[in-house]
Amino acid sequence: MRQFVWHEADSYLHRLNPLTKLALAIPVSVLVSLVYEPVTPLVIAALAATATWRLGNVPLGTILRALGFSLLLGFGMFWTGVLYYSGQDPEAASIALGPLRISDGALLYGLTMVTRLLAIFATSSLFVLTTNPVDLVVALIHQGRLPVRVGYAAFAAYRFMPLIQEELGNIRAAHQVRGAVSGRGPIARVRQTIGYAIPLLAISVRRAERVALAMDSRGFGARPDRTYYRTTTVTRSDLLFALGAGAVLAIVILAPRAI
Repeated sequence: MRQFVWHEADSYLHRLNPLTKLALAIPVSVLVSLVYEPVTPLVIAALAATATWRLGNVPLGTILRALGFSLLLGFGMFWTGVLYYSGQDPEAASIALGPLRISDGALLYGLTMVTRLLAIFATSSLFVLTTNPVDLVVALIHQGRLPVRVGYAAFAAYRFMPLIQEELGNIRAAHQVRGAVSGRGPIARVRQTIGYAIPLLAISVRRAERVALAMDSRGFGARPDRTYYRTTTVTRSDLLFALGAGAVLAIVILAPRAI
């Protein structure tokens, strides 16, 4: 199992401080939520995907797969937004589907919801696909002033994820070797889940105890000052990226209103 979904590469975006990219994703989510037309979020999504592709050296197929889930969610949001649009006016309906009457306003609202979601996913993908989770935790400790204990807990949880996946595969293989038949139906599924969960929980508890003993033996948290093997800094590239991204967002949002 690959650790989360980040794409390992050496690119301009990969070398940026993780908090710089996170600082872009959050304002974009707020801005697109305040836009009431579909063009602006769609342009932001296209720009974010292009930046991830060209500046992050992420294959286009990987980006499209990451955005595929947003399109699936967007389809559900589109038809619910269209059918339950509060401003629906039967007299102003432009499309008739049997007993349903859909107005232009309802279609515009549905498309806006879809493109908002696409813009949020595209910007988040720029952050996720080009950010090593370990560097993110280190940046939160150094630049975000996150307490070391909290940061190490997040780092340990990240390290445990692929190990838990590996242990789950071992448990499934052991069940198959012993000829454990789960059967079919919801009750069999519940029994199978319990059969996997109990040994997996026991293994996780034992591993957590070993990690806690290792931390105590090495004096973790015994002194307020400590050194770090990996560090993150805010460089000139981070500043240029933040200024460039802010300028592009301002142009995309303000240009249609200036025309």
